Amino acid sequence: MEEGINVFSIKDLENFSGIKAHTIRIWEKRYGILDPERTDTNIRTYNESELKKILNVAYLNRNGLKISKIARLSEDELTQKVMTVSSSKDRSDQDFQPGKVLMSAIRFDEGLFIRTLEPFIRARGIEQAYCLYLHPLLLKARILWQTGSLSRAQEQFIRNVIRQIITVEESRLKGGDEKTRHAVAMINTSDNLCENNFLFYKYVLKKRGFDVIYTGDILPASEVVEMFRIKPFDFLVVNSSGFDFARKKIGYFSNIARSLMIRKIILTDFPGKNDQKLNDRILVASDPSEFIKCIDNLD
Repeated sequence: MEEGINVFSIKDLENFSGIKAHTIRIWEKRYGILDPERTDTNIRTYNESELKKILNVAYLNRNGLKISKIARLSEDELTQKVMTVSSSKDRSDQDFQPGKVLMSAIRFDEGLFIRTLEPFIRARGIEQAYCLYLHPLLLKARILWQTGSLSRAQEQFIRNVIRQIITVEESRLKGGDEKTRHAVAMINTSDNLCENNFLFYKYVLKKRGFDVIYTGDILPASEVVEMFRIKPFDFLVVNSSGFDFARKKIGYFSNIARSLMIRKIILTDFPGKNDQKLNDRILVASDPSEFIKCIDNLD
């Protein structure tokens, strides 16, 4: 896909990156991070290159780099820094070779992609395989797209095939024979790229016998109350991968937990270190492995 064909609004950039539009505007004005075009009505528009750049900036900022330092990086330095930080997070596993898996995706060879992953899924089971291999592969694919090493189509292909794998595993779960455990609602308030993780979390919950309420897609946080009114639930799972989630929404969900008497709220894919004092009903999981631990420790 050629750069510049897609045009994005500032709201699109917010949804993809998790950075609030207000923050993006400040970064534009103060640091010159982006240089948007403007329509005849003075509305900002961005091309795919600028979308990738804001994703790279957000990634480095989440990993501890100050925006003032990021802004001084050239385009090449920004890309190299993202690759360096990403590589430092790669697992050391002699058996699993991400490059071999990614080659099948580059060729859009779905059969080879699945056959390459199958031995690791059989050996570890889908839960461990997702935490050890599939989730890191998704993160790597996104970084490679951001830095221009994968096309948008190739990155989406990887996400789609892994999504199919999770869906197939869920279809194999036995249900209806035993009394289900407590009801759990799931809500994604931002970042449609976290869909695979949320589908995996749904699988984990259903496998353990929870009655899961999952609508898919992005919903405003205010929908929680309406969902509870229709079907009360004991636990709530919230995607918290948005850039300023910790500053803006923890208080809201803490109040929701108290007012609705929700036993626990799990904030998933939580960005960075949290310094806030949390309500005792709030649990934080930064990745799929931590989510599984949270679920297995629910009383």
